[in-house]
Formats: sequence, C-alpha cells, structure tokens
Amino acid sequence: MATALASRPAPVRLRRPAGSVVQPIRQPHSRSKSASQPTERPDLRLVETIPVKRFSLVTSALIIIACVLTSIVVFQTVIAEQQLRLDKITTDVRLARIHYDELRQQRAELRAPDYLREKAMMLGMSQGVSAEFEEIPADVVASVIAATGDMDKELLNPPMLEDLVSGTIKSVTP
Repeated sequence: MATALASRPAPVRLRRPAGSVVQPIRQPHSRSKSASQPTERPDLRLVETIPVKRFSLVTSALIIIACVLTSIVVFQTVIAEQQLRLDKITTDVRLARIHYDELRQQRAELRAPDYLREKAMMLGMSQGVSAEFEEIPADVVASVIAATGDMDKELLNPPMLEDLVSGTIKSVTP
C-alpha cells in the first residue's frame, strides 16, 4: 500500500485567469480503461486502535500535587478567617463583661445606705425615730383599688343589654 501511495503524483493546483469559464476536461480513455481492466484491491485488515492518552503520568502527578497544595492553601485561609472572627467575638464578650461589671458597681453604689441617706437629706427627709406599722382600714384599700382601676372582671365588663334580655327569655317558658 505504501508503494501505491508513493507512485501517485501529488495534486497540482492550477490558477485560472480572472473572468475565464471553467470547462470540464473529458478523458475518453480513462473510462474505457477502468471498464476494460479492473484494478486490484489490496487485502483489507482491521487495525487495532491505539489508545490516546490525554496526559502523561508526570503531568497527572503534577496536576494532583497542584490540586492538593491549592486545597491546603484554601483550608489555611478559611482557618485564618475563622480565627479572626473568633478573636473578634472573644473581644466583644470581654468588653461586655467589663461593661456588666461597671453597671453592677454603679448599681451597688446607688443602693448603698450612705448614698441613700445623703440623697434623702438633700430632698429634706429625715431619719425616722421609731418603726411602727399602721393598720390600713379595708374601706381605704377598696377606694384605692377602685381609683386605680384594679377591679373584678365581672364588674369591669358588665353584660350587654341584649345578653340580659336573651338570658331572661330563655329562662322563661310558656
């Protein structure tokens, strides 16, 4: 087969002048030759295909190493970001605890007996001589409760007239 390819002449491309008309070339002898003498066909054989490797072993190893190193860099970056976030949260918690302790200190100072005594004196109050408790009568308690609006729910929301009428009509039978 190699000899048949080698004996065949290479195709030549001819240029034609601009504006010329192409006319087919007829070779009367070529048809008569092919019809009179059949050409021999070479024996056909199946040839196994050669597997094409996309990457060599070294290239595959380099790609795998690059992927591993990239994933390590990404992992370290994520760890660093989370550490910064954790440090910020720790700082916020520490500042909140300090602020809470300051507020507790202020509260303790405001509730200290000496501070209360000074403020009471500034407002014109004086220290009591004795500690006696007075009994409050029940009618005073009732008038205070009525004035402040702390009433029984039934007294606060009386039933409507329609409810009273419908209740009496249902209870009366002819």
